[in-house]
Amino acid sequence: MLHPEAKILLDHVLAVFLIFGALLGIALAILLIFKSHWLGPLGRVANRWMSVRFISVCMDRNISIEHWFYKHHRVLGIAVVLGAVYVFAYFALIFDKLELMRHIPGATPSLEGLLDALVLTALTGSAVALWVGLHLWLRPSGLRGIERQANTWVSSRRATRSLDVPHAEFDDYVMRHSKGTGWLLLSASLVLLLLLLRLWF
Repeated sequence: MLHPEAKILLDHVLAVFLIFGALLGIALAILLIFKSHWLGPLGRVANRWMSVRFISVCMDRNISIEHWFYKHHRVLGIAVVLGAVYVFAYFALIFDKLELMRHIPGATPSLEGLLDALVLTALTGSAVALWVGLHLWLRPSGLRGIERQANTWVSSRRATRSLDVPHAEFDDYVMRHSKGTGWLLLSASLVLLLLLLRLWF
């Protein structure tokens, strides 16, 4: 829960932000109604296109660590086995759900269900990690089939291609109907400004 003084400060910051937005909307609406041609250069600056292709190129770079993994498979296998045994032993033998719930104020039955799910997930995960660690330690070739399935390459270029297309339809529509859009924006901004002034001042 927020401290009352912090809540008051956040409320004032939000009010100032909204008032500034309303004043900016009024100025923009007046430009749309009377001098819409002035918005052309501003729109060109604001609509500078930033391609996401460089992001997809970075994401589509395949980094292989299998050689390093198999070169040090014994050390990694032992580390995974020890970690899995510790997690399994902790949640199977040491973890006390009732003691933990006594130290949590306002514990509910839903929290007990979440703790049960946590314990079950930890035990299942540690059992799987123990199996993987033993294979990695003693017989790493047994993991090649799983590794081949897990390393199936999925390119992100197709997913990001739709993001790399500029859409200027909204700007064109606003400039074609600049007066109507300006009056609509002016009305909405004035209503917002009057509501804020009535609520806060």
